[in-house]
Amino acid sequence: MDFTRVSGRSGLNLFWLVSVLLVFLLAGFFAYFFIASQQYNHTNLDKLQASIQQHINRRLQYEVNDAIHFIDARYNSAEQVIMAQSQKEVLQALEVMNSFYQQNRRRLSDVALKKQLLEVLRGVRFFNGRGYLFVGDQTGRALLVPEQPDLEGTSMLDFQDDQGVYFIRRFKQVSRSTAGKGFVRYRWYPPGERDHMDNKIAYIARFEPYNWLIGAGDYVSQIQQDLQKEVIDHLQSIRFGKNGYLTVIDRSGKVIAGQGVSQFVGQPYTKLENPADRARIANLIDKVKKDGFIHSGWYQSDGQPDADQLLYARAFPAWNWIVLAGGYADPTLDLLLEQRAQISVNDRDSNITLLLLITVLLAIAFVMMRYYARGFRELFSHIQHDLDQQNIALSENARALEISKRIVDAAHEGIMITDANNRIIRVNHSFTRITGYLYDDVKGRDPNILRSSTHEPEFYQAMWESLNNEGEWHGEIWNRRKNGSLYPQALSITSYCSAEGKIENYIGTFTDISQRKAFEEQLEHMAQSDSLTDLPNRRSLSKRLRHELDVIKRNPSHQLGLIFMDLDLFKNINDTYGHGVGDQVLITIARRLNETVRVVDMVSRVGGDEFIILLGNQSGEMDQTAIQLAERIIQAVSEPLDIVGTRLQLTTSLGVALAPSHTDDAAQLMECADLALYRAKQEGSNNYKLFSPSMLEEKD
Repeated sequence: MDFTRVSGRSGLNLFWLVSVLLVFLLAGFFAYFFIASQQYNHTNLDKLQASIQQHINRRLQYEVNDAIHFIDARYNSAEQVIMAQSQKEVLQALEVMNSFYQQNRRRLSDVALKKQLLEVLRGVRFFNGRGYLFVGDQTGRALLVPEQPDLEGTSMLDFQDDQGVYFIRRFKQVSRSTAGKGFVRYRWYPPGERDHMDNKIAYIARFEPYNWLIGAGDYVSQIQQDLQKEVIDHLQSIRFGKNGYLTVIDRSGKVIAGQGVSQFVGQPYTKLENPADRARIANLIDKVKKDGFIHSGWYQSDGQPDADQLLYARAFPAWNWIVLAGGYADPTLDLLLEQRAQISVNDRDSNITLLLLITVLLAIAFVMMRYYARGFRELFSHIQHDLDQQNIALSENARALEISKRIVDAAHEGIMITDANNRIIRVNHSFTRITGYLYDDVKGRDPNILRSSTHEPEFYQAMWESLNNEGEWHGEIWNRRKNGSLYPQALSITSYCSAEGKIENYIGTFTDISQRKAFEEQLEHMAQSDSLTDLPNRRSLSKRLRHELDVIKRNPSHQLGLIFMDLDLFKNINDTYGHGVGDQVLITIARRLNETVRVVDMVSRVGGDEFIILLGNQSGEMDQTAIQLAERIIQAVSEPLDIVGTRLQLTTSLGVALAPSHTDDAAQLMECADLALYRAKQEGSNNYKLFSPSMLEEKD
């Protein structure tokens, strides 16, 4: 037996076996690499697409909210516009009249000079042609009424509006005041209307040489209509992104403004010729039940219909409007979708290549078993070709990751990425824009460099507990910019884990919400304050009173006082001089009360001419402190008041109750003070009474 040949054949068979195994291992390695690479790319693209879609939603919501804030501000500015423009026109007229008078008083007779002065003013128009200057003398006789010349030479002294206000007499009071000028609110018939009156504001001033009163004004509703046109023009001009625009439509389906719906502006949807357009607008109105996002058929910025569009809608009830934002597509999303399509094509080509590779490798393995010498070179040639293909695929994937980086840098929100040790490794351009820090300033540093001293350590402890337990945290936080200024953020932090569950990164996204916070604080102040006097209202008083009573319960040696007061015969002032004078009286009394009480006390207006003074708690007896303050208040109120040229003198009655001497319940304490006030009024007013239990018995 030829053992040498057997041994050689066995070695050759072992070589074939090892070669086949290597071929299969190599094929498995390539298959795993392709599949893992595809899954990684698709996962990252899905996350980026979700982030960009969230950015689109926020942008739509921001644009609508910003538009609503602008509309509301212009709507509420009507009175300010009237007052500013009326004052400007009257003061300019006075300047012209005084100049004309000085130049001609020696040359012309009084009669001729007066006539020419009136004619100088007759043609003056403003407020889109509605506004004019009117002139009267101190007897109430009309000298110049350009829109109703038939009234000139007649007395208007007894003219009154539908609320009983003799506004010509009010004009005289203002012109005779020390300042000789001021604003008057009243109601009168709008142009062309005789069945109802609207609110009107006029500015009145005195022309000294002839003691005339000169005035100008307009209707609040008319100015609001003018401002509505200004608002529509502003909203019509708003664009965001490449194709984003705002649409305004009223609840009846009438299109008000919008680039993509400009062909429908001014038309109710029921009058549109195209049934598809009518159905599209009717369907939209039906879907807008409340503020929020909706999907509906709508129009692109070029007017072409879109079968399904994401819109954000919010109502403005004062004008019965619905404001919509749509048509916005973040350019980075289009870029991402193109990249996803390109990667899908690459994946398909790679899968085909992988299948061919495995087929080729199996064929090579078979050929090697029979034609080792000839097939070995071909095997390495194919391997080299496949490696080249892999390098191409890796280059394309690197390009995809570079595009992803650009998408992050283009985001409107600030983005910060840290490693597992909470060291900053990446920020985007919006991070620098909001915080002022460049990447080189924060690279490798802990994010606590942004921390302010506003929050307690427990706040950050709760944040980290949420990140460790739930993998995310969302909330509002105060941070510090590079220049040292503090600002509020809406912050979201997410922990990113590997397939094994080990944390690899923390990703934080945030926006600056300074403007929103300022608006919320303004609303809170309005909810806690009286709109006329700016004093705390009943709600604010109740909150403070409950707090003070809780302090007393914890400190039995402390007491507090409550003084309930109203102005004697205040109704006569409103009936005699009008609510405008009454309002000025209340404002003056509120200021005097604040100047009279102690720093720890609180003055609040709870309605009409009623005020409540809460005496901050103190150790020891409170009765003498409360009585002394009541006496000072009576003295302060009794001081004369000069309101629009009229001197008034008021008196007040006060009821005093103490806690816990009389009760430690907030509602009962206010009732005790009210009973004491009632007793003070029974005994002649202009005095005060300290509550006693006998008052409860008399009440029963």
